This record gives sequence, C-alpha cells and structure tokens, in this order.
Amino acid sequence: MGRPFARTYSCEQENSATVQRCQARAYDDGKGVFLISSIIGAKIKNQGYLLKNLAKKRDNERLVGQAEKIMSQAEKIKERAEEWGYIEEARNSLFGIEGEASRIYFQALSNILPEAVYSGTRTKQPPGDLFNAMLSYGYGILYTEVEKACVLSGLNPYMGFLHTDLPGKPSLVLDLIEEFRQPVVDRTVLNLVTKRIVTENDLKPVEGGFYLNQAGRHKTMEAISERLAKVVNYKDLKHSFSSLVLLQANMVSKFLTGERVGYSPFVYWR
Repeated sequence: MGRPFARTYSCEQENSATVQRCQARAYDDGKGVFLISSIIGAKIKNQGYLLKNLAKKRDNERLVGQAEKIMSQAEKIKERAEEWGYIEEARNSLFGIEGEASRIYFQALSNILPEAVYSGTRTKQPPGDLFNAMLSYGYGILYTEVEKACVLSGLNPYMGFLHTDLPGKPSLVLDLIEEFRQPVVDRTVLNLVTKRIVTENDLKPVEGGFYLNQAGRHKTMEAISERLAKVVNYKDLKHSFSSLVLLQANMVSKFLTGERVGYSPFVYWR
C-alpha cells in the first residue's frame, strides 16, 4: 500500500458547510472538550478490556492488574473533564493521561509476546520489531476507513480537537481513530502474531528498524479487511466494524450540529 496522490469525493455533500461551521465553533467551547474527553476515555477502556480478555484466556493475574491500572486512567478523565472549559486547557492533561495508559498497555503486552517479535514498547518511524511494524501498517488501513467516514458525515478531516492543526495533517481523523485502534487493529495483529500467521520472515529491514515486506503487508491487509467486515453485536444491534466507524462519525456530526444531545463513544468489551 503506497501513499495516495488523489481522492475522489461526491460533489453532493449537502450538510457539510453547516457541520463544519459547528465543528469549528466546538473547538472553542465545551462541546469539543466533551467530545475528545469521551473519545480518549473510550480508547483507554478499550485497552483495558483487551488486556482483560487476554488475561481471561491465559489465566494471567498480572495482566488483570495492569488492566485495572489502565482503567484507573479512564476514571481520571471522567473526574477532571468538568474542570476543562476548552481544548487548550484539556490538551496537555489528556495527552498525559492517555500516554500513561498507553505506556502500561504496551508494556503489558510483553507478557504474552516473545522478545523476538516485540520489544515491549511502541516504536514507529521506523518500527523496531514485527509487532510494531504490523500495528503501524494496520493503523494506516484503519486511518483510510476513518477518513472516509469523516467525509461522508460532512466533517472536515483536517479540523481536529486533541491533535493540533498542521498543513497536510488530518487531525480529526487522528482523533476519531482512537476508539477503534484496539477493537479493529490490535486484536487482529495479536491474533496474527500469536498464531504465527505473520512472522519475522515477513519483515523488510531498513535503517533503524523494520517494515513489512510484500507478503507481510498482504496478510495483514487481508486480516484487517476481514475484521472491518466482521459483524458484531453492539447495543443490541448487528453492525460491521466498518459500519460502526461511519456510525460514530455520523454521531459526532449530529452532536456538533445539535441534532443529538451528547456523544456515546465506542467501547468494545468483548
């Protein structure tokens, strides 16, 4: 999978102007803080639930303890969210809490993955091992799905809340992807690695690290695509993960325009 050089969008995006005006206003009021606090809280819970799921399958009490530590970080967001009046007040605290939860999470995964495929920490640009190379590639696939959902929902992909604005940086995509990293990508990659479907033979060495070679990319892309198409029960309804990404983006759009009161983040506990 290379870098895109063009995109084709429908010329009929009836509500996009209204949505994007509301999106811009939300950055400076409580809506933006509520939205991104909800999203990061959900991401942290998804990390904790994934560890609990892994612990149950392996009867690993240490993973349970690390999962509880992660869940406590989500509680910190819940406790502090009302203190933050606007994004600039919340950003550093949210990044700090999210960073601590991710540190515990990625450290915990070293309990189930061998050193040959995982160093025990998140590395990128370039990834330092097989597991990190697969995560980076998988997140890239998920990224395109989230960007598509933003456009279809009338949202501006480049106008985010937690992630700052930079030329060419679709910061809203980076915000909204957070709810789906663990349910879609991490679970899939863990399955591929632990079952040895993708191995060290699927790596291509580069200066300072590794990327997946063509065979590794193919196997990872196929598995992530299958995961996105997988139908699951969520809130008593059946949805594919791909449709859930669009559902959440639509919910963001309606919340920002006032068509909906509140925002319910995607938390996957199974």
